[in-house]
Order: sequence, then structure tokens, then C-alpha cells
Amino acid sequence: MEHHSVDQAAIAGVTLLEKLDTPLAREKPIPTIGVPGPRPILLTSTVLVLVALVGLAWQHERRLTPPPQTQLASPKPEPRALSAAEESYAASLWEIHREVTPSAVAMSFAGILYETGNRDKGQLERKISPVATFFRGAETRVRGLTVPPSLLPVHNQYVEALMLYGKASNDMLAFAKDGERQHLIDAHDLSISASQAILRAGEVLWPGQYKPH
Repeated sequence: MEHHSVDQAAIAGVTLLEKLDTPLAREKPIPTIGVPGPRPILLTSTVLVLVALVGLAWQHERRLTPPPQTQLASPKPEPRALSAAEESYAASLWEIHREVTPSAVAMSFAGILYETGNRDKGQLERKISPVATFFRGAETRVRGLTVPPSLLPVHNQYVEALMLYGKASNDMLAFAKDGERQHLIDAHDLSISASQAILRAGEVLWPGQYKPH
């Protein structure tokens, strides 16, 4: 299966609420007291989730070394050891997951560039189209994996996350075509949910010092 390459130049955000140059956008907003605007809220939530997502990938790509012990501490409970079948599944999924992270980052960065750049909808569409194609293909690949019964809930969670990423990218493409602001709001919410679901799956499949091999 052919996978389109995506822009991996960034490590931030899933998408941002766009400010549109439309009559609706130019209307005077309803004044609020002590409530931050949507832009800083969306940017903050985007950065926090993507930093965690990228951190998960970095943690499992590098070789871990035990930190120096400066004081006695209660040992943390060790995660349950994976069976041979579970480890095989986790390793296979990791090969797809390591492509999912930069694709999510590329999608978010495209939104950031649109927000802070020249707001070229054609350029936004060109950046998001290969990402949307990737997520469709990734979902098919994950669905095709052999899943141990014990990991079926985690597998379903990961598939759902890919579906959410796919819907988010489709919403961004829809915005590029019709300029409807709600598409970007929906894309942001879907992407945050997808990132959080993948982080939860990672806690089961690649905890602590586990590295697929």
C-alpha cells in the first residue's frame, strides 16, 4: 500500500480555531468578564496533548538508561509482562504508530501555519490531503492486525482514535473548500480526543521502559 508523505517539520498542535474574514467573524463579540478567548484555550490544549503524544514516541525510540538514585523511594509497581502474542501485536502496531505521531503533528502544524500565515486555503488543502489519505490507510492497516483477545479493548480504542483523526482531517478539508468555521472547531475537538485515546493505549502497550523489538 502506498503511503503519502506528510510534512513533519513541526511538533505542535492538532489544529487551531481559525479566524475568518467573513461578516460573521467581523461581528462584535459578546463581552465576557474573566474568560479567556478561544484562541489561547485551543492553543494551550493542543500543545499539551501533542507534547505528550510526541513524548511517548520519543520515549520508546531512545535507549533508556536508569536514572541515578539520590534517595530511597518506594518502588513503582511493574507493568504486567506481555505474552508473546501480545508483544507481537504491540510491535506490529508500533510500526504504524511511529507514522501516526508525525502525521498528527503535520495536521496541527498546517492549521497553525494557516492561522499565523497568509491564510491560503489552497495551501491548507494541499497539506492536509496527504494526511487524510494516510489516516485512512493507517486505519485499514491497524484493522488488519492479528489481535490477542486480551488486547481487543486497546485495539478498538486505537482504531477509534484513527477514525477520529480521519474525521478531523476531513473537517479541515471541508473548511478549505467552504470556509465554514465550525469545521475547524470540530476538527480540533476530534483531534484532541484522538490524541488522548492513543496516549491511553500507549500506557498499556508501551509502558515505562518497554520498547517493541
